[in-house]
Amino acid sequence: MRSIVLLLLFFCANETIALTMGDAINTAGRQRMLSQRITQSFILTGIQPENQRYQKQLRKCVSEFQSNLDALASMPEGASLTQDLLTVRQLWADFKPVALGPVSKVAAADLYKQSSPLLTAAHAYVGKLEKLANTSSAELINVSGRQRMLSQRIAKNYLAYYWQLDNNSLKHLYSDLAEYELMLSYLKESDLNTEDIMRKIMKTEGHLRYAAKGFDGDMTLKGDRLIFVITGTTDIMLRNMDEITRMYATLLDTQNQIVSR
Repeated sequence: MRSIVLLLLFFCANETIALTMGDAINTAGRQRMLSQRITQSFILTGIQPENQRYQKQLRKCVSEFQSNLDALASMPEGASLTQDLLTVRQLWADFKPVALGPVSKVAAADLYKQSSPLLTAAHAYVGKLEKLANTSSAELINVSGRQRMLSQRIAKNYLAYYWQLDNNSLKHLYSDLAEYELMLSYLKESDLNTEDIMRKIMKTEGHLRYAAKGFDGDMTLKGDRLIFVITGTTDIMLRNMDEITRMYATLLDTQNQIVSR
């Protein structure tokens, strides 16, 4: 029995180490998104404490952020970026206890504030991974991965506005909407896009327009119902961009395999 357990641990360890460059950029990019989704989930838990789904979502995202950090640390190609990853770890060490601590409006405002430097550090690390990869598809993974983050930061800023956590949250929300739309147009123009990627991008454009109606007050919904619609729509945007990012990651790994032959 002990030998079976050790064998399983061996394979798990190898799976952690065996990140391709495409996987690494994708995984590191998810850290940006998770920093915003964790904060969003924390605020939602405060606004709707009776909804167990948000608490489960919060714990799941915290767990993924931690496991992603460990996976990235074990990637041999990223050894030159150890200090950059350490910066993310240090900020995470302060962020994580708040995210898993008692939920209150004060704690939510604190987490909201901490989410920005954690995001900045995670984004810087992704950028350096992109430079290491040095291909056009690496840039596409970075940009599309950032769209995942923006979808969650849009929702986070709306919730911060709703719960009155930050006076500038609405301004940040509209800035993120503009950036999301701009970068979606940028991705649309890529010569590397497949039919599947283009189809996903077009769907995401439709969801963006729908979410914007809620922010502009064009929907008749209010309160909890509007929160449900907006967070649900931004989650669909997240899933679409996650699939697109994985497709770009596959393109990068395919290019690397061709070069290495």
